[in-house]
Amino acid sequence: MNEILMTRRRKITRFTCHGVPAKPGMAGALFTALGEKRINIVHMFNTEHGSDEGDITFSVAEGCFEKASGVINKVKDEIGIDKITVEHDLAILSFDLEETVCDTVIGTMTLALSALAKEHVDVKHIAASRNRVFVVLTDEEADTASYILSRVLKEDPIIHPI
Repeated sequence: MNEILMTRRRKITRFTCHGVPAKPGMAGALFTALGEKRINIVHMFNTEHGSDEGDITFSVAEGCFEKASGVINKVKDEIGIDKITVEHDLAILSFDLEETVCDTVIGTMTLALSALAKEHVDVKHIAASRNRVFVVLTDEEADTASYILSRVLKEDPIIHPI
């Protein structure tokens, strides 16, 4: 099997906006404000919402931290954000599912998480699209995680998806 093509984005800062009202346009208002300041979002996800509110989490390059913080603080009252948490020095690894040994998205994610957990790598977030898996972890662990994933995803897995 060929090598796994792993994409790495290093030095990422992740913002989580807590308590965002569950109303149409709230995420749009936030991302429009960031876009108007030419801040590129490198990764985002919308966590599960309750009937009244939820969280929006997104990542930017570390170099955009000050600019993004300014924008969020400016619009937080307009949008109704209760609290903002920030995590620095993160990395995002992503890889194509077609290059892995598993036939399913859930099988690939299970294999990746199991291998990283076995080596005590703390995964902050894992997500998948139809053909890619994204893993968010500390920047310090990115090289180790990249090696582990490249090794385990191209070999025959011990646990096969069911």
